[in-house]
Amino acid sequence: MKEIILIEDDSGVRFFIEEALRREGHRVLSFESYEKASSSIKEDTDLVLIDIKLPGIDGLSAIEEIKRFTDAPIIVITAYGTKKNAMLAIEKGAIDFFVKPISLEELKVVVKRALAKREIEKEAKLKKKEWHDATTYHGIVVKSEMMKEVIRLAERVAETDVPVLITGETGVGKEVVARLIHKLSNRKGEFVPVNCASIPETLLESELFGFEKGAFTGAVREKKGKFELAEKGTLFLDEIGEMGPNLQAKILRVVETKELERLGSTKKVKLDVRIISATNKNLIEAMGEGKFRPDLYYRLSGVVIDVPPLRKRKEDIGPLIDHFLLELEKDLGRKLGISKEAKEYLLNYAWPGNVRELLACLKSAVSVSEDGYVTLEDLPIHMRERTKKHYTGGASLDEQIEELERKRIIEALKATKGNQKKAASILGISERSIWYRIKKHGIDVSNL
Repeated sequence: MKEIILIEDDSGVRFFIEEALRREGHRVLSFESYEKASSSIKEDTDLVLIDIKLPGIDGLSAIEEIKRFTDAPIIVITAYGTKKNAMLAIEKGAIDFFVKPISLEELKVVVKRALAKREIEKEAKLKKKEWHDATTYHGIVVKSEMMKEVIRLAERVAETDVPVLITGETGVGKEVVARLIHKLSNRKGEFVPVNCASIPETLLESELFGFEKGAFTGAVREKKGKFELAEKGTLFLDEIGEMGPNLQAKILRVVETKELERLGSTKKVKLDVRIISATNKNLIEAMGEGKFRPDLYYRLSGVVIDVPPLRKRKEDIGPLIDHFLLELEKDLGRKLGISKEAKEYLLNYAWPGNVRELLACLKSAVSVSEDGYVTLEDLPIHMRERTKKHYTGGASLDEQIEELERKRIIEALKATKGNQKKAASILGISERSIWYRIKKHGIDVSNL
């Protein structure tokens, strides 16, 4: 049962609306003025219906007052049904309006939509709270027990200076875990990441160890390497399994002696650096094949942390989607959303690229979506093709019809460059009908 606040000074209209809504199973609290209704408006109120012309505080002024108490949807009622009044009400925060005399069928439809919107917003708030509760440290969204154990192990190892080897597939968040360990440690220096796979080995040596002026052609000045830049801090060697045997031997020497020589120098540089390594390869197999030095492996793997793939911790997917959409909202400065069908598909997708692929997918979908509302059709093409062939779950028939209606209206508006009258003609509906549907779907005509 939904609680609806009705504010209408005309007793006949008030009785008509009240009876109609009660027959639909709603609890209706009705009042003849905003002053009498104000004490009954609560945070959990589901819907407010208010006449524009009221004794005392009028409906337009009351909208701003109502929004101080609740974020429930507000629908205005007026006998003065101009677009100007309607737009003023919507600008102040109302989501729709009725013109007297009120159509019973229209009343039912609009109220049903408004209450459905309220349910979605309540669910979104709950999910936002869930992912906030799940976020344990510094933006790392953790809900699954598998990832909670990774975080607990990172906590414990952070208090030591033991070398850490982080394993896991590409995109699972190995660097995120490494940064967390550094953040929680007592080290005062910088976190310095190096991707061993992205730098040619001939350049990687000078990147790591630095060089003296004149050490090779082009060395016009001395340069500190990543080891020195990480002094008193943490050096993160990502994709350590891609490093060649010659460089492995030199890294081993630095780890054992805690000192290095820059290229072109014989001077020893003392080091106080913690090393955290990461790999998506099986280094045990690589050792058996002679591709990775066992002595270096044992030096780097004081503690091994394995980050599970996203497909094995599906509890994290929903909170991650909500988290990433909120972060993208901040970056883009506009409200974002996702359809039930699209989210359901993302929850069941295998994610071979893990968390990195999920973020890239959402960025792509948001960039091509209409008004920032991501639907199944906005997902990257390889996912859409798979969807057409294999996906069967998700939205109800009514929801799919709603989504189709929204897309068709947007297409017609784009074709007519925002001319609602022409768009209505193309769709075979009235101008009033298309205006109503534009408001219902929250379509921003100015951005088409």
